[in-house]
Amino acid sequence: MAEAIETHTRRRSQRVTLQLQVLLHLHMPDGRLLRQDAFTQVVNAHGGLLEMETRPQLRQRLLLMNPSSGVQQSATIVSAKKSREGGFSVAFEFDSPTPKLWALVFPPDDWRNVPS
Repeated sequence: MAEAIETHTRRRSQRVTLQLQVLLHLHMPDGRLLRQDAFTQVVNAHGGLLEMETRPQLRQRLLLMNPSSGVQQSATIVSAKKSREGGFSVAFEFDSPTPKLWALVFPPDDWRNVPS
């Protein structure tokens, strides 16, 4: 279940605070594919910030899927920091803008101008 809490402004598209469970497929440096549940914290049409258990490496590749809609998109890790909750706060950027992944009923107006 998605819960939009508040909005923020960002350079390329408006950010939305959204707690949404997502499924990650993370390509590990040793060649393994790790499946892991995670929760988004802030999202936009170009990527977002999520909380996860495993610390990924900078520029590591992942596939993010919204299990409710089945929509998925590949992305790149742009930062990973230890969070207060004990996991890792991970910023990621989509390969191409994908506002439909978040399945928001009322997305910000600037998301409609993003080619998908």
